[in-house]
Amino acid sequence: MLKKYLKPVICSFIIFLFFTLFVSSSNDLIKRFVLDNGLELFVIENHTVPLAWIQITFRCGARTHTPETTGLFHLYEHMLFKGNEVYKDQTSFSNAMKELGVTTWNGGTSGEYVTYYFSVPSDKVEKGIEFWANAVRYPLFDKNEFEAEKKVVINEIKGYNSDPGHIFFGALDKALFYKYPWRKDVGGAPKHIEAATIEQMIMIKNTFYVPNNAALFVGGDVNPDKVLEWTKKYFGSWERSINPVPEFPPHPELTSNSYLVYSDSTFYKNFIFFIMQFKGPDVLRDPEATYAADVWGTLLENPNGKFKNNIFKKLRGLYKKDYIVMYYYTQRDGGEITFYTYMTYNASLSTPDRIKELEKIVLDELKLMASDPKYFSNEELELAKRKLSDHRVIESEKPSSLISNLSFWWASASTDYYFNYLDNCNKVKYEDIVKFLQKYVLDKNYVLAVRMNSKDFEKDKDAFSKTGFTFITEDNAYWWK
Repeated sequence: MLKKYLKPVICSFIIFLFFTLFVSSSNDLIKRFVLDNGLELFVIENHTVPLAWIQITFRCGARTHTPETTGLFHLYEHMLFKGNEVYKDQTSFSNAMKELGVTTWNGGTSGEYVTYYFSVPSDKVEKGIEFWANAVRYPLFDKNEFEAEKKVVINEIKGYNSDPGHIFFGALDKALFYKYPWRKDVGGAPKHIEAATIEQMIMIKNTFYVPNNAALFVGGDVNPDKVLEWTKKYFGSWERSINPVPEFPPHPELTSNSYLVYSDSTFYKNFIFFIMQFKGPDVLRDPEATYAADVWGTLLENPNGKFKNNIFKKLRGLYKKDYIVMYYYTQRDGGEITFYTYMTYNASLSTPDRIKELEKIVLDELKLMASDPKYFSNEELELAKRKLSDHRVIESEKPSSLISNLSFWWASASTDYYFNYLDNCNKVKYEDIVKFLQKYVLDKNYVLAVRMNSKDFEKDKDAFSKTGFTFITEDNAYWWK
């Protein structure tokens, strides 16, 4: 379920591969080209408004961290805006965007990719492509700017690391991905940012910011042939890397269940947030399971389906049926299967007992789901597949939306995965869903976590301790502490 941081060598390229593909159930045309240096180009032609969206994405981010380099891809993302060989400093960089007529721009670092984008008037597309070519190919790492930006990034990290929501989910990641938690930590440890060097930035540039680890997306009021010509002009001489992204071992399965509770003074009084997380399939290691997982997750969205109805009826005090949610989140490194809901606090009942009761209800329902061939009707199964197709159509209505989703799938999966996705989902049968559940959910260990208001928590504090829950704090939520 979808839901989402070189040395140039002049070469001549003779062979140029290209493929033309259509988005399923959509009139939007996506053309894909692949340069000899490995750079993928996607062009989405849509002449509705005289604007174009230009985005470049790299396969890196938290998943390419080592224990010593957490947060450095985020720092690199910041430094890219500080200047390059053409626009020497941040002021020149910003002025160049103003001259291009840029209205929307940004960069972002995630678990699976780093991306940069802006929108420009359609008569500025060539200049926009040239702009990003200069930015990603020829960045400057001025020493003074670098030291100043390190302080900015450290302040960002300290800010969101003290946010209650970040603390809670940081503890979940630390528990679920216990062996390699740094590969889920986008911000990283402040000490690593403080110790960062320009040499490390150059290493990232030469290893990850290379054409065969990148994709350029151009969408809107554009001419694909011209976009291809300009991309070859400004990116064609960019030298490819032999092996841009090293392979990392997969996150191992949990050896036991983990139970966590977070007393949060900022959380809603009289409400309890309940979440269970299982390690799901990694998309490239087990793509077949991901298709079944997405169809399954879409089936569970049905507000009148058995899953939501049965759980809501079996435990009194759940907030709303619509807030009973379970899904799979696609990732190249560390796929996640999540169940969550809200329950109301009842001072006359033991909260840990209610939590354990809900835990059993969810597990029993999943076992029933896998053992009863009539749990999902054929009509529900086909409707879920149609819903996935409809999502693809909706995302195709705006070039920026389509590019955002396409870049996610390109980075977390692959181009072929994206274009064959609906066909593979349409092949999913009930038996495939059962196989997915048996492999990743049934009788598998998981992390169960509870978040509740501090005043509500006090009554049950001793009971949580006796039940085996670990108390989440800002001091133990992060792997690097």
